[in-house]
Amino acid sequence: MNQTEQIGKKWVIFTIITLICTIAVLIGAFLVIHHIRENYARYSPDEITQHIMENLEPKDLVKVEAGQVSKHYDIPEGIVEASSLYMSKSTESASELACFLLTDASKYDQLEQSINAHINAKATGFRNLNPTQYNALKNVLISHKGRYVLVSVGSAASAEEKLFLDMLNQKST
Repeated sequence: MNQTEQIGKKWVIFTIITLICTIAVLIGAFLVIHHIRENYARYSPDEITQHIMENLEPKDLVKVEAGQVSKHYDIPEGIVEASSLYMSKSTESASELACFLLTDASKYDQLEQSINAHINAKATGFRNLNPTQYNALKNVLISHKGRYVLVSVGSAASAEEKLFLDMLNQKST
């Protein structure tokens, strides 16, 4: 093998290694950007629920103070960064609107368990008392997008979900 062939082979090997490294860097950058976008929080849960309340104007819901949310939802430490909860003024209504901002999108399953436990406990109280409200609880709407989770119980659940998703899908200007 002469010297020219050896130099040619070295350049081929160098080119292949450079190409592999470039592809690895691009894939890494793509994964980092994807992770940042998924975990980016443009709105607070309060802003989301306030937007829904302003657009739908439900008369029977009242805001639950942030410190009182733990009395309704038993959420393990480190799952939720922030939350906003509206519940019915009446004890005869199961209507509820909640928005949670997860600390990480991967913690959704853990929050979903807490949501289901809350809804099941609430449904137990309505089972014999008010079948209409019991059915509303059984048809709870849980919507998840990125780090955001919306929980809606009541007749306006699908409209609330639409506002939630529309707000999160908006492009920032």
